[in-house]
Amino acid sequence: MSNCQNTPREPDVVTILWQRNPLRLLEPRTIVEATIIGSANPCRNDLDEGSRLRDAVACLLRSGFLLVSSTDLGIFGVSVFIRQRL
Repeated sequence: MSNCQNTPREPDVVTILWQRNPLRLLEPRTIVEATIIGSANPCRNDLDEGSRLRDAVACLLRSGFLLVSSTDLGIFGVSVFIRQRL
């Protein structure tokens, strides 16, 4: 008899490529592309191209995701979030 209750589930992973306007540095950073492995619920709508990065990050953190990596390359950047599902 197998015991599947003790098997951990795969984590949810969200990778966001974002950009800022180099001519207007005070404008909010926007999402260029988001990649989702697993689920990003309830934040899926905040991850669309052109959405504000700040709104997506706030939703992901409220939903149990942890920011595990963030790289600022000047005009572009990449952020990676992981949520361990129980």
